[in-house]
Amino acid sequence: MTRSRLGTPARLVLSVLFATLLVNPLALNEPASGTQKSPFPSCIGSNLKGVFAYSNVYAGGDLITVAVVNVGVSACRLSGYPKLLGTRGGHEFPIANVVHGTQDVNLRPAILGPRVSGALILDAPLGCNANVAPPVTSDQYTGAVIVLPNDKGHVKVVGLPLYMPCGLGESSLGWAKGFVFN
Repeated sequence: MTRSRLGTPARLVLSVLFATLLVNPLALNEPASGTQKSPFPSCIGSNLKGVFAYSNVYAGGDLITVAVVNVGVSACRLSGYPKLLGTRGGHEFPIANVVHGTQDVNLRPAILGPRVSGALILDAPLGCNANVAPPVTSDQYTGAVIVLPNDKGHVKVVGLPLYMPCGLGESSLGWAKGFVFN
């Protein structure tokens, strides 16, 4: 009986290397804090398209999903909290009282390949819309502009109905495991 030249320490090193190669793609879901470096560049506005995807109006609140699609030719990293502007009558207005975080979900940084979607979740506070009447024009918008973090440009979202009399919660840009557009 002959013994393999590949001893136990070498097997251990190969096992760890193999496990690292299998687990490494999971490292793309970095913490939302953005403290870790990514080998992918941040997404830029000229390579993204924003589309109103879904709205769930419930007892006095509203949960709105905006799809953010990479229309560029290479992968990029979508992350961070954007600045939001509302559009109405062809003009852009800052949306007052936007806070980070939503009632239901927050998204994690995501790597978007070409034609891959990320998202932004917008959330009106519970009980707000049911208690505000009559509607005030300054709280209504027909679209939005997502100003990307770190001066990476902006993404226009046409046809996004927003009524925000009590402010707005926003998720970070990205994706979450198990998240769907509904």
